[in-house]
Amino acid sequence: MHIDIAGLPADRVVFATSPLAELGLALHALSEPGHHPGLHGWATATAAALEPDLADRMLEAEFLWRNTFSDVFMPFAGVRGGDGQTGSGLAEDLDLLDKLDDERFVGAALEFTCASHYGAGSPSPLDDPAMRERALDLAAARGPQQMDFTRRLLADPGSVRGWIRRLFEDCDQAFFADTWRRVSVQMASDARHKTELLRRKGLADAVGAVSPAVTLDRTGTR
Repeated sequence: MHIDIAGLPADRVVFATSPLAELGLALHALSEPGHHPGLHGWATATAAALEPDLADRMLEAEFLWRNTFSDVFMPFAGVRGGDGQTGSGLAEDLDLLDKLDDERFVGAALEFTCASHYGAGSPSPLDDPAMRERALDLAAARGPQQMDFTRRLLADPGSVRGWIRRLFEDCDQAFFADTWRRVSVQMASDARHKTELLRRKGLADAVGAVSPAVTLDRTGTR
């Protein structure tokens, strides 16, 4: 994956925590516990304690986090005129999600249908009949739940936005608030460490500390 940051001012490179992004990762771990053996105990206990209604709604929306990580979990990056800062808590992150315009929200939610076009300036399926048909066709290939969600989203983005926010709030109440309390201090400490590394040694060392899989290509070839 290639992320072009050419010309980005140094002060726009920020290490920060996001409760909403972490919720997305927690939901992924619940959907694919086999991918994260270290979290198997947590995933098993959490799934067993879920109310049936919440479990059903999570299953309905799991395409947002199971195989692809939807940008609905990173709204701070998509708010027009925003400063790119994350919220201090989940409620603030969800408020940022509410600030996404319908075009960007729908694009993020339907990322699973248009990954090859996402972020490339393609027309919105809200306005373009060909893109709408393509989104519906690809959703149908994924299954009936994805097809139903896509139909509802394209017909009434506002109601689906409200449904997703309530789902995330209910996840927070059911299990995530406790998880976030346990991990947020360590994550904030890690963000401060990488911020200091960025200040002292530069971007290449800072992104390398995130993961060996992340590198900075100063030549601009990748």
